[in-house]
Amino acid sequence: MYRRVAFSLVAALALVLANAPAALTAPGDLDPTFGGDGVVRTDLTPAEDDGFAVTIQPDGKIVVVGEEGIGGPNPRFAIVRYETAGSLDPSFGGDGSVSIDFTPRDDFAYAVGIQADGKIVVAGAAGYNRPNSKFALARLTPDGSLDPTFGGDGTVTTDVTPSYDWANGMALQPDGKIVLVGSVSAGSDNGKIGVLRYRSDGSLDPSFDGDGMVLADPTPTYDDGLAVGFEADGQIIIAGGAGFAGPNERFVALAYEPDGSPDATFGGDGKVFTDLTSKADVPFGLAIQDDGKIVVAGNAAAGSADPKFGLVRYERDGSLDPSLQGDGTVITNFTRYDDGAYSVAIDPDGRIVTAGLAGNGGPAPRLAAVRYLADGALDPTFGSDGKVSADLTPHFDSAWGVAVQADGSVVCTGVSGAGGSHASFAVLRYQP
Repeated sequence: MYRRVAFSLVAALALVLANAPAALTAPGDLDPTFGGDGVVRTDLTPAEDDGFAVTIQPDGKIVVVGEEGIGGPNPRFAIVRYETAGSLDPSFGGDGSVSIDFTPRDDFAYAVGIQADGKIVVAGAAGYNRPNSKFALARLTPDGSLDPTFGGDGTVTTDVTPSYDWANGMALQPDGKIVLVGSVSAGSDNGKIGVLRYRSDGSLDPSFDGDGMVLADPTPTYDDGLAVGFEADGQIIIAGGAGFAGPNERFVALAYEPDGSPDATFGGDGKVFTDLTSKADVPFGLAIQDDGKIVVAGNAAAGSADPKFGLVRYERDGSLDPSLQGDGTVITNFTRYDDGAYSVAIDPDGRIVTAGLAGNGGPAPRLAAVRYLADGALDPTFGSDGKVSADLTPHFDSAWGVAVQADGSVVCTGVSGAGGSHASFAVLRYQP
């Protein structure tokens, strides 16, 4: 009997050990198969490097874009591609990274997309810290070289106004056209939302409002265009901030027909405003669900004593969706300091994932992500009641972009150690 019991105990112990990795990981845990601990940091320059946006290629490789050399003499576009396990992909640019220098001044990439042919499109600003900054676009072939069929040398800049102009968001149409949204005349009191559409060769598309450009002015004060997406029928949806620095800054969503005219079925005149709080509410990310509902994420009560993650979902006609927590809005608190969402994605199961910052202004500003069920409730299977955060350094850490893999794994990108001696790209992957 003793021998049989001893053998059973040994067999049970072996079974436990064999299953230990699975037992020690759960949804919302950092994925140890990515970089060894779920976190990959990439130093591109001795100055600060930030990853602002992320996308997943069909083969599972991860593309992050942002800015390298922030605070140095020549900040510029940075594009980095990672293998699925987190190592730099040497088939891209020779060492996994590519930089693009539009001007001798501050150039940054805020958005990225992958075309059906595998080419990588990147958008942002050229000469950001100068009065005549421009929308900037680049297209790379899958090996990281600039595509000469796009703009002649792989790059395109567009001077919308004599003042500050830059792109914040981008979406790729199935026909190869590229839609950018951003801020125009940003140096004036009445900055506007700019929506630009390009043909696949990089030229402005004259079938879009005659010259490829639409300028929207939702309020008499400063307005920002921050994110863009497409409905299945071709309508263009924009998320932006209305009335920046005014007494009632709030979310604004705009809808356009494919020809650039306002979509009158959306809010009656193509736009809707949403107040989450009596303070400033600023959207940063947008995602379109398979059913056409529109999800926007950002900061609720920004600039107040206790900002929070803010989430809004609209029906296709622009009305708030009551199936999201009864009134179409959700506010989520992490800390008693500054918390806010900067990006949003929909996972394969219809859950909503947002990523951003928790605890800014406190002792430990850190990357943060939240996963919501389809009805807006926090997903209790993800992290601690739907929330996860990562404190990577004693300095400022934040997530700026999020994407979801086909298996539901959550990939966040941002910055690790801003304000320290050597801030770097940060990419994190969480278990689904």
